[in-house]
Amino acid sequence: MAEFFSFMRMLVGCSSLIFIVMLVLLSLPASKLRAVGLELTKYAMVLGLVVLVFSPLDILPGLPVDDLFYIVGAILTGRSALKDRETRLLFDEIELKELQAKAGKE
Repeated sequence: MAEFFSFMRMLVGCSSLIFIVMLVLLSLPASKLRAVGLELTKYAMVLGLVVLVFSPLDILPGLPVDDLFYIVGAILTGRSALKDRETRLLFDEIELKELQAKAGKE
């Protein structure tokens, strides 16, 4: 039983640390770290939803409706994460061109 509580203490500690880091990332308005952090959070959410599809934990036991919601949520979150990635890469490319133009002028 002591091993279980040790595991739970570690799980709560790591979860709290991740939560605090996400709060800091969300508070920075135009940070690249924020964009990457939110993108990775969405990918982690997709992974969690996919795991929930195959886990025996159900909101409505015996009905596959909640699994359908998990699948739809994973697809929509994955699409959102891919869109965020495309936007971030586009802004990186624009910033690189601006820096190259500045370097050429000087």
